[in-house]
Amino acid sequence: MGLFGRSRHRELNSLTCLVVALEGWRTTVELHNDAFVSGLIISVDAKMNIDLENARYTDGNGKTVRLENFHVRGRKVRYVHIPDQINIMEAIQQKVMVKVPHRRMTEKGHIALKRTQQTLKRYRRQQEELQQQQASSASSSQSFPGPSTSSK
Repeated sequence: MGLFGRSRHRELNSLTCLVVALEGWRTTVELHNDAFVSGLIISVDAKMNIDLENARYTDGNGKTVRLENFHVRGRKVRYVHIPDQINIMEAIQQKVMVKVPHRRMTEKGHIALKRTQQTLKRYRRQQEELQQQQASSASSSQSFPGPSTSSK
């Protein structure tokens, strides 16, 4: 497996693919030293090294510095805030799914692709069932009025 293959494997088998999907979004990255950086994510690699543009770095004491560009090493990242507008499953799916399988894709690659598709289908099914259960429990709680307080 070449260098590209290793990094792609690492990206797809961790939640790094979600951070990669945040490229072009403005977000906040919390660091291990209690500091955090807010800015526009320009690039993310397989080791979760993040480059931000128009960044605002705030250290643990609350001192803020504005920077044109900022680079965060992946091992220094504690949390990455995901904007509310991002649909997490769609973002992961777009990064994980191969649009057109490579013609030289090995059989293991085809098997991995099929497993990924099955996992995503299973997750969607579970989400739909959960929504149906919540909808049915909400409708059943509305159809039965509470105990009556009538006196004789």
